[in-house]
Amino acid sequence: MRSLPLNSAFSRLAERPYLLVAALVALCMVLYWPSVARTPFFTKGEPREALVVKRMITDGDVILPQRPALQGWTIASKPPFFHWLAASAAYAAGTTNEITVRLPSLLLASATVALVAVAGGTILGPRAAMLGAVMLATTFEWTNAAQTARVDATLAALMTFALLIFYRGFVAEQVSRRAVLAAYVCLACAALTKGPVGFVLPALVLAVALVVTRQWKLIRPLRPMLGAVVIATIVGAWYLAAWWIGGDPFFEKHVLKENVFRFLGSGEHASGHDHPPPYYLMALTVGFLPWSPVLVGALIASVRRGVDRRDPRLGFLLAWFGTVFIFYSIASSKRSVYLLALYPAAALLCGWWIETLAGTPAPGWLRAKASRTAQRWVCAIVAVPLLVIVLEWLGVEPLNLLMPLLKPKDQANLPLVRSVILDNAPLVLLSAGLVLTSVVLGFRTLRDARWLRAFASVAVLATTLWILVFAIFRPEIAHRRSLSAFMAWTTTATAEADLYFYPPSFDLGAAFYAPDGVRYLTDAGLPDGEPRWVLIWDRDFNALTSEERARLEVLKTSEGTDPKGKRHMMLAKLHPRDLEPRG
Repeated sequence: MRSLPLNSAFSRLAERPYLLVAALVALCMVLYWPSVARTPFFTKGEPREALVVKRMITDGDVILPQRPALQGWTIASKPPFFHWLAASAAYAAGTTNEITVRLPSLLLASATVALVAVAGGTILGPRAAMLGAVMLATTFEWTNAAQTARVDATLAALMTFALLIFYRGFVAEQVSRRAVLAAYVCLACAALTKGPVGFVLPALVLAVALVVTRQWKLIRPLRPMLGAVVIATIVGAWYLAAWWIGGDPFFEKHVLKENVFRFLGSGEHASGHDHPPPYYLMALTVGFLPWSPVLVGALIASVRRGVDRRDPRLGFLLAWFGTVFIFYSIASSKRSVYLLALYPAAALLCGWWIETLAGTPAPGWLRAKASRTAQRWVCAIVAVPLLVIVLEWLGVEPLNLLMPLLKPKDQANLPLVRSVILDNAPLVLLSAGLVLTSVVLGFRTLRDARWLRAFASVAVLATTLWILVFAIFRPEIAHRRSLSAFMAWTTTATAEADLYFYPPSFDLGAAFYAPDGVRYLTDAGLPDGEPRWVLIWDRDFNALTSEERARLEVLKTSEGTDPKGKRHMMLAKLHPRDLEPRG
């Protein structure tokens, strides 16, 4: 049977909503699920959130969650909506593990991709929205956030759900009361995920969109007073309840530190993520890979002509994109993942632009000699990893040449990268070859103005590359770096005995994988009795006096390390008298 042309195949898929949603969800599962299911915790952020969820279930800290600190528990830094979702998944599964804590990010990020295609399809056309949804699903930052147990993907998804409702209302010049109510509930949930930014930022997007599109008559259908009542009721109820429980420490952390100081702070109020405003230019370029060049073209095309700028279909997306970008650029605290909220708008703009290119000739600069030279250089650069993999497989070890160019942390990762390559050589070679093939075909189809074929080539490239990075390299590196295996051995070795962290040693990952009830020792002195089982970093052990080391009988040292790859955890018996456990 003669296969359908790619153009017709895209159109038929885009015009079948149920089939399109199924295809997009399948793409998301292929990209996100392997890392969700196979990667143990090996950073500090994920186990911190997982410990909040675990305590929420075991101790009932539902209103005001607690997170672990060096010598006990303290008020969690974020409102509880993400943790409520993860705790619900953990309760249903009967266990709190990596999958259940990452499930909200996985499901909401995937649902957002599908909703972008469906909702965007009623505005920009089914095919443009489908192209945008595929690009959203395959950007680096979105892929990374979708498989991580952090609040960012949940926040971005909830804000996107609301903004897509408003987007449809702007274009249709009407919006139902039920739709508006659903949007405001989503924004309230967004605020319960990461604070007032969850409704403040979408409100700014709406205000800018009204100015850009001059759709003043939409203010009444948007029912801002209803939104204020819904958000104040839902969000205010939690803040009042949490303040009643947590008092001034809650106010200082959630209102001042996490919002006021994080946005404006410097000096003693610095968040640790302070960067100058241009930081996000590079962050967005990297985070939107491999579609960053498409985004540049889409932004230029959408603002070049006045008729496009005045089109509410594009005006709202530009307001969405620009407002989020400027808002976070002004803020003192900056992380690349904060920009997730603008990714759906950016992806829809890209889908619109690719759709408008259909039937247009390739620009002359794509065929120019300088452009062809640049394309050859890009292909050569992409071929380098393939050559490195082959040489590593043959035992030449070219990765050693990178040592002088890397930071100490990255140097420590090189042996891990080499072992992953050698252990998965056939699959890694196949993936790297497919990436190179996609790049070569992508450039050829661009020169021939076969835009949908070029899109398909880049989509294959992105899918293959992220599977290679997140489904192969990340889990393998995580298993070598994580303390999960060491703590599993420790749990068995200590049986039902009490386990403690020896000061100043502490690790969030070790605390998550440790038996319930692991505690921190104080300096009051151990009473006479049985030895205590303790966890201590090797560096902390080496810093002890000879007398203190003599009291510690080291039983095992972990192969895994701390998140920075600098320290190994030891299990030791602490013989009395030295330190007394805190009750």
